[in-house]
This record gives sequence, structure tokens and C-alpha cells, in this order.
Amino acid sequence: MISTKWERLPLNHVAYVQTGLAKGKKDIKKPILVPYLRVANVQDGYLDLSVIKSIEVDESTLDRYLLKSGDVLLTEGGDFDKLGRGAIWEGEINPCVHQNHIFVVRPKDELLTPQFLSLLTGSAYGKAYFLKCSKQSTNLASINSTQLKEFPVLLPSLTEQKKIVEVIHAWDKAIEKTERLITAKEKQYLWLLSNLISNDKHQHVHIRDFAFEVSTRNNGTAIDLVLSVTNNRGFVLPSDQFERRVASRFSSII
Repeated sequence: MISTKWERLPLNHVAYVQTGLAKGKKDIKKPILVPYLRVANVQDGYLDLSVIKSIEVDESTLDRYLLKSGDVLLTEGGDFDKLGRGAIWEGEINPCVHQNHIFVVRPKDELLTPQFLSLLTGSAYGKAYFLKCSKQSTNLASINSTQLKEFPVLLPSLTEQKKIVEVIHAWDKAIEKTERLITAKEKQYLWLLSNLISNDKHQHVHIRDFAFEVSTRNNGTAIDLVLSVTNNRGFVLPSDQFERRVASRFSSII
């Protein structure tokens, strides 16, 4: 829930927005070769630095495009899911510059933390703003630096920002742990099921030897118990499969 006590200020009031380097520049007087970030390197919440390319930059303008630790990197656009996508630069490569399809946002330390800004721009609140003001075509969307600078930043106190980040990161870790446990349980279940079915000690019989199907019409008040047949779990109760009882006008029971 957004507090009514939080200020809401344009991004360029609480951070510096830096545009990137365009490729293919000519007449570079003192060229130096430096690593640079492309859109492919900036993912949603993390950086993919497995492939880093280099670009020629005029030595006199190098500082203008350099990345600094704590910068929030945001993509200009592309597919809808890439709009406003970003991550925090931690000085992984030094020196390093960025191409013009990546915006660098450098928060003012006394007002805004990079971690909170990154969460805000990547949230439903942030994505809704970028999508609303973006230039769109078929399956593509993009924003410009002016629109980015006008992004309305929700501004709790620095103490609140750090606490919010701490809580969200704790939830993220809990979700990741739960997902790993679910995956492990599913693998264990499939292994046990496979081992049970393939065990030669069990007698193999046909379903028709111990069950039969009867079709009856509900009278409006009776709800017959239905066993569903699934591809990966065999016979299951509807409540197990759909987490609710399923009634139909015509029911089949075994």
C-alpha cells in the first residue's frame, strides 16, 4: 500500500539521467577501446555479462559515458516485457560505458537508494507508467529520456526505503526456496511413483477387474463423486485436482 505521506517527485529531481553512446561514430580524434553494455546485458533484475563487447570512444568524452557503482540501468525498450527493464551496476567491469539504448540513472544519495529505485521501476507501478507513455508499434514499445525524467518517483524516507528493500528481498528468497522445495518434492514423487509401478513384486491387473463405470443423471440435489483421470497422476479426486468439488449435470462414477 502506498502511503499518503510519501512525496511523489519527477525522477530528474531525485536522480541524474545519463544517456548512452551511439554506435558507428566517425571522426574520433583519440579513439580508445573500452567494454560497453548492450541491451542484451541488462535483464530484468540482473545483469548478463557472459558476452561483453568493446567500442571505440573518444578519450576526451570517456567520462561522459562511464558507469559508476550504484547506477540503475534501464533499457529504452524493445518487446513489451523489456520496457523499463533494469538492474543495478556494481562496478563489475572498470572502465565500462553503455550504448544509447540503455539509460543510466544515478540516484542522489541524500534522497534515494539505487535498490529502492530499481524495485520501483520494475514494479507494476513503474511498468504501468512506462507502458502508458511509451511509443508503441506491433509488439514493440520504447521510451525516451524526457519521459524517463518525468517518471513520478514515490519517495519514502531513506530509512523506509531500506526497510522496504529488506522485506521484499526476504520475500524473494523465501519464494525461491519454496519453489526449489516444490521442484524437489515433484521429482521425488515421480521417482516413487515410477518405482512403485515398475516393481515386479506387485500383481498387475486391469482396471476392469476391480472397477466399472456407471453414468447417472443428477436429480438437482445429489452430487456424485467423480474420479478424474490425469496424464501424470492417474486417478485423482476433483478436490485434489482443482482444489474444489466439481459437479456436473451428468456424472460418471467408478
